[in-house]
Amino acid sequence: MANLLTAARVLLIFVVIAVWSRDRVVENVWLDIAMVPLLAWAIFMDALDGWAARRWNEESKAGALFDIAGDRIVELALWTFFAVRRDASGEPFVPYWVPLVIITRTVLTDLIRSVAFGAGKTAFGADGMQSSWWARQLTTSRWSRATYGILKAVCFCALGLLLAWPYVHPSSEMGRVARLAVDVLVYVTMVFAVVRAIPVFWEGRLYLGALRNPNAKSPLPRSEGL
Repeated sequence: MANLLTAARVLLIFVVIAVWSRDRVVENVWLDIAMVPLLAWAIFMDALDGWAARRWNEESKAGALFDIAGDRIVELALWTFFAVRRDASGEPFVPYWVPLVIITRTVLTDLIRSVAFGAGKTAFGADGMQSSWWARQLTTSRWSRATYGILKAVCFCALGLLLAWPYVHPSSEMGRVARLAVDVLVYVTMVFAVVRAIPVFWEGRLYLGALRNPNAKSPLPRSEGL
């Protein structure tokens, strides 16, 4: 059930992007606006699939990896879409360098996590790779994950409203204020994403160091001796 919800969430995002990317020979404002709550629901399903995994005892390392993969597809697809999509004035909704930063951050953190996974460590949970208190707080704690999830949800839905609502024109006063507010959301979300990756980079050096030195001991969580 949890994996089906993850797959459904990804498919919903593809539907939203397809609708917003269509050739608008015939304008349908309400169809565009309807995609915003659908986008919000697809993002909310990230919490729903985790609940389903616990409810039906489907929690597993493979399921956690599939959930992370779904998160990555949704997030990177949306950042890329809003970077290539342009508003009425011809400007992209998101600067091109924002998805470049997010993609780089994502690839590097997943590289480190894949190495840690080979040592028996997961991204989250009891077997999580973060061993220090500050790393767990920034990366795996409930408040950190919830804050990042809420930021992404609000940011992507705000971008969707900016795209779908025809009266928010960039040249109008309302359009300028709305665009400024959304830009702030984009930058705050991006900065928070990078900050959350810092503990992964810091503690990941132990796992990468073990790869460079095959004779070195594999990193162990603090409760096992460090």
